[in-house]
Amino acid sequence: MKRTKWELPLAALLVGTVVLSGCSSNSAAATTQAMNVTVKVSQAQKGLIGKGEIYTGTVTPSETVNIIPKMGGKVVSLPVDIGTEVKKGQVLLKLEDNDLRNNLAKAQADVAAAGAAVKTAQDSQQSGMVSANSGVVSSKSGIISSKSAIDQATGSINQANGAINQATTAVEQAKTAVSSAANNIKQTTETLSAAQKTLTRTQSLFQNGLATQAQLEQAQTAQATAQTANDNAKNAQVNAQEQLNAAQKALVIAKKNLSTAQSAYQNATSSYENANSGYSNAQKQLEVSQSTSGIEASQQKQKQAELNVNIAQDALDDAVVTSPINGIIGTKNAEVGEMASTSSPALVIANLSTVNTLIYVPADQINNVKIGDPVQVRVTSSNILKTGKVKNISPLDDSGKGYPVKIAVSNADNKLKSGMLADISFVDASAKEGIIVPSKAIQTIDGKSYVYVVQKNVAIRKQVTLGKATGSQVFINSGLNDGDTVITNNLALLEDKNPITVSQ
Repeated sequence: MKRTKWELPLAALLVGTVVLSGCSSNSAAATTQAMNVTVKVSQAQKGLIGKGEIYTGTVTPSETVNIIPKMGGKVVSLPVDIGTEVKKGQVLLKLEDNDLRNNLAKAQADVAAAGAAVKTAQDSQQSGMVSANSGVVSSKSGIISSKSAIDQATGSINQANGAINQATTAVEQAKTAVSSAANNIKQTTETLSAAQKTLTRTQSLFQNGLATQAQLEQAQTAQATAQTANDNAKNAQVNAQEQLNAAQKALVIAKKNLSTAQSAYQNATSSYENANSGYSNAQKQLEVSQSTSGIEASQQKQKQAELNVNIAQDALDDAVVTSPINGIIGTKNAEVGEMASTSSPALVIANLSTVNTLIYVPADQINNVKIGDPVQVRVTSSNILKTGKVKNISPLDDSGKGYPVKIAVSNADNKLKSGMLADISFVDASAKEGIIVPSKAIQTIDGKSYVYVVQKNVAIRKQVTLGKATGSQVFINSGLNDGDTVITNNLALLEDKNPITVSQ
């Protein structure tokens, strides 16, 4: 519910504060100091000053749990009362459980009897199982042995395939090298022939005085270089051919190894199939050698008896009701000696460590609100000032009331109670905390600002420096501490060290 508009001039905020001249006569001052004045007070608190509209919301727990017993019964223990703080897992109430304990004891006895019956049935079959198990063990050994042979043969096949792939690659690479070497020989031979012709021609010219010594030497160097390149190319061809021969030989060997490994695999597979067949026959013989119907019937009875124990234990556990959350007992609908119902809560637990309050923001303001935005939460009736954050924002207008915005407020000191009315105002994200007091606690004398702080039933006047003022609150930049108790009325009747009586 939107209440009023903030952002008033400081002068308007201090309406009701009294401007005194400070030139009272000594006799008048003495009279004022001697008079005991009844005052109202407020506590200076560290917080943030809001801006804009003020919205009103009701404080609600962040979590409320109805404690409804899973079974009806007479309450024999109820160690909590309204206002009791409880922890998750703490016992809240106990129901009469004599019959439940008897049921559990009977179910446990049935389990013991069923277990003995199973043991008897198993012992009667033991002799027949020994002989049949011997055959099973023998055939299983054959399976293991043949399986090992299969694994070994598989490894050999994989190894041979790898060798084939490697040899095939080597053959292809060697063929490429041989072909490359042949091309290189052809090129270097042509180069050598051209260099030889050039040298012959240059020598003839040199002898006839038509070529210089330098030209002759250049032709000789070119011919020698070409000869070396041609020789190297021929050597490379020889090496490449040798590598090709070696790779082809390795490929032949790898293929032989693969054939050998495949034969070994087939033999091992045949042995495995034979061993498996023998194991299957041994298992059938084991089944024939004994009748398990008696054991199975006894085991089914044992399972049913164990299930009955679990059911009886669950019922006994349900007679003890524990708290599912940390919280405070808010409602108590049961007493020791009364019958607890499964249709209505015996207790209600509220988690007030964090509280919520719901406000409705109009359409022209809702887009300015973001999840996580800080807000000032003030409960004027209890002089409580806290900072909260926007928890969630509904995109749907609630029947014209505005868009529901839920505010979450930390409440570790449990000062905020469910049902309190709180004034909510939004705060700049960049705002910093400061000491806040009601504007009506400020007294202006000769242009200076003062507050009266309560100390042992005496009003102590302190000069303060004012900061930002908004609505009915003002920041104190200096001169006051968090937690100081300031006087908010009858300031005109007070002097420094004036005796006072705080109105309750």
